[in-house]
Amino acid sequence: MKPPHIALMLLICAIWGYNFVASKIAVSQFPPVFFTGLRFLGLALLMIPWLKWQKGQMKLVLPSALLMGTLHFALMFNGIALADDVSVVAVVVQLGVPISTLMAWAMLGERVRWKRGLGIALAFLGTMIISFDPRVFSYKGAILYCLGSVFAMSYGQILVRRIQGVDTFTMQAWVGAISGPSLLLISFLVEDGQMQSAMDASWVHWGMVAYAVLGVSLIGHGGAYFLLRRYPVSIVNPGFTLAPILGIVSGIVFLGERLSERVLIGAALTLVGVLIVTLREAKVAEARGALPEEPAVKPEPNRIAGE
Repeated sequence: MKPPHIALMLLICAIWGYNFVASKIAVSQFPPVFFTGLRFLGLALLMIPWLKWQKGQMKLVLPSALLMGTLHFALMFNGIALADDVSVVAVVVQLGVPISTLMAWAMLGERVRWKRGLGIALAFLGTMIISFDPRVFSYKGAILYCLGSVFAMSYGQILVRRIQGVDTFTMQAWVGAISGPSLLLISFLVEDGQMQSAMDASWVHWGMVAYAVLGVSLIGHGGAYFLLRRYPVSIVNPGFTLAPILGIVSGIVFLGERLSERVLIGAALTLVGVLIVTLREAKVAEARGALPEEPAVKPEPNRIAGE
């Protein structure tokens, strides 16, 4: 990989890693679903040029956008709002890789050999170790929300794998167009204080909204797509496992979080398991002829927790 592209990968990981801290700051002011709706409304406005009707594919595009946008992020940001340590959330949402692999095995008939099985087992073992940390019991609801968000994203990815001829930017446009209005509607049905939170928000809180739209979605996901169009997924995807590690570091630096040995061990096992699954899936994709210019499966950027 060329040095400028390595720099871009590191930038994307930094953006996605810090996003856990940015989201924690944002949901301390805005109701979680309301904040998520603002983010996707901004994304929808930016992606209008790519919002095109996909003939014959909308029966998959619409539900996958609802799952990967509305449901996934509503649950995840509720989890972030409830968690005391964003580092734990950063690790838990990494289970999207092994869970999506298991769902692909169950629903698409994809084979899971021993290497990916080992990676899945390590990832779940790491999360179990984290979950039994006494401090984590105080916000087990946050973990359940995050696990729910992971299942929603994973099922959405299963649907995406069946979509043909729809590029990533068009998919992002539909995710924003569907998720923004639906999340705002849900927020006004189940939350309160939205308008007051918006009026009382400081420039820092609005900056976190802009960060989510411009940084995480536009630069992060756009940059990931740029790299995946130029390099094999076996080179790109493993690099993205740096994002949750930077998320943990960001929580320590900016929020003053402290990690117990149990959380550190669990995080290490989970990330190693995710890396094994990611490398194995990349190898399988290449064996099937997925060239870097035309990736066979487009949801890879969304598997990373920084979304």
